[in-house]
Amino acid sequence: GGNWTPPLLDVVNDHGMLPLDWAVDPRDWARPGVKRIRKSLLKCSSGNILLVHDGGGDRSQTLKALRDVIPALKKRGLTFVSL
Repeated sequence: GGNWTPPLLDVVNDHGMLPLDWAVDPRDWARPGVKRIRKSLLKCSSGNILLVHDGGGDRSQTLKALRDVIPALKKRGLTFVSL
């Protein structure tokens, strides 16, 4: 849940890992509605990590929002990378 405690960061460092955190959390896991998810994600800017969930229940709102969000962000010149 983004809780970067000193012991956790020690483990990350011990394993040569890079901790990543998200910049935009639409709280899609709570199913707040397609419009709310879309609005939250579209507030992002270049370099942001967007947190969206692909499991843990009904993800239909997330999928519907992403059908609009991804093309809109690409049109703004943003690109997507796998982490």
